Order: sequence, then C-alpha cells, then structure tokens
Amino acid sequence: MSVKYKLVVEQMEKEILEGKYAFNTKLPTEDELMKKFDVSRNTIRKAIDILVDQGYVYQVQGSGIFLREFSKPGCITMKNMVGLTREFPEDEMTSKLLEFDLIEADEQLAAQMKCKVKTKLYYVKRVRYLNDEPFVIEESYFNKDTIIFLNKEICEGSIFEYITEELKLNIGFADKVISADKLEQEDATLLGLQEGDPTLVVENTVFLNTGVIYDFSREKFHYSSAKLLTLTTK
Repeated sequence: MSVKYKLVVEQMEKEILEGKYAFNTKLPTEDELMKKFDVSRNTIRKAIDILVDQGYVYQVQGSGIFLREFSKPGCITMKNMVGLTREFPEDEMTSKLLEFDLIEADEQLAAQMKCKVKTKLYYVKRVRYLNDEPFVIEESYFNKDTIIFLNKEICEGSIFEYITEELKLNIGFADKVISADKLEQEDATLLGLQEGDPTLVVENTVFLNTGVIYDFSREKFHYSSAKLLTLTTK
C-alpha cells in the first residue's frame, strides 16, 4: 500500500495540473485538506513540503498555501512531463513521421535503457511543428516490453497521450541532460535552418512510477523558438 502522504501528493498534483486551482490563488487550508483526504495534520504538512520542493506551491506564514505559477506561455517546463501538445494548449502542435521501425537494442541502447541486449525497441523519428513552423526533431526509443504496441498513426499524434490515456501507464520521473550543438545538414534542413546553426539538445530518460525506463529520446530544438523553464526552491 502506498504511503498516505504520497497519495495526497499524487492527487493534489493531478488536480493542479488539471487546472483546478488558478495561479497565485490560495489553496484549501490544512484543516480542509485533512478532512478531504481523511489524514492527519502531519501527513498534510509532509505532502505540502513535497509540493513546495517540486515548485508547485509556496507558503506564506500566517496566510496559507498558494499555487505557484509553474508554467509560462511559450515555454517548455522542465519539471512537468505533460507532452508538447499539452504544453502549448493554445497553439497547434502537429507531427511529421520520418522513420518508424522495430529494432533490437545494441549494447549502447541497452545500457541507456537498463534493458537486455536485443530487447525489442520501437524507434521513432519525427519533426514536430508548432503552428506549422518546425520546432523540434525527436528521435525516441520505446521499450516494447512496456509500450506493447505502437504504429504510424499513433506516432503522428501525441504519443504521450496514447501512453497515459490508452495504455493507462503512470509516468513517474525523467532524467534530462541539456546541451548545445551545431546542426548537420540533414537536421538543419528539417528545421529550416543552415548547416552549422546552433540547436538546443535535450536528452531524456523517462521512467514509469515503478522505476522502469520505457523511453530514451533525443530532441533537437529550433534555436530561435525553444524556451525552457525550470523552477527552483531554496
């Protein structure tokens, strides 16, 4: 059975991401949360401390708990994993599938994805467009033991929504490595740029809430469009 404070954190995070509370507005009091979740004050305080550390809320002594503005228009939030389609709800996000294949993990991929050599992986390469402008090139590897089925139609839409809504898998956390590089000719053409132009590279290792790696991906963003947002706490 999950620890009670973790259940409170998961439910409050879900409500926050679904937009139940407006930014910079006061959340329910400790007493109201204790009643809602039927838990002790210590459990609520521990859950709130975690939400503070995660950058969702902040506390004002004597005034209460407030929702932090954890996203900004036009920015990709490094903390949250909601998929690009949900990151830009007011914009049109489309995908062009370039490659789709079922491959076997070599030693390098097996090490990155913590799986056995020759494990079946879906390989997906696509360009994603924001309002018809090239935004990012994605190269992704999905462990078929976990993502049991993918096809071209799914890959041309939101893979994130398919995983969370159709497969009902719970995404837990991700390791992200951010770097800068220069584009080679092929990728530069896909992004509408020149060979040697800079690109922002984000390498993702994504885990389910069980700790299993299901996705390893490398994203190359259009340098003039990508803005990353990260939240810090003291």
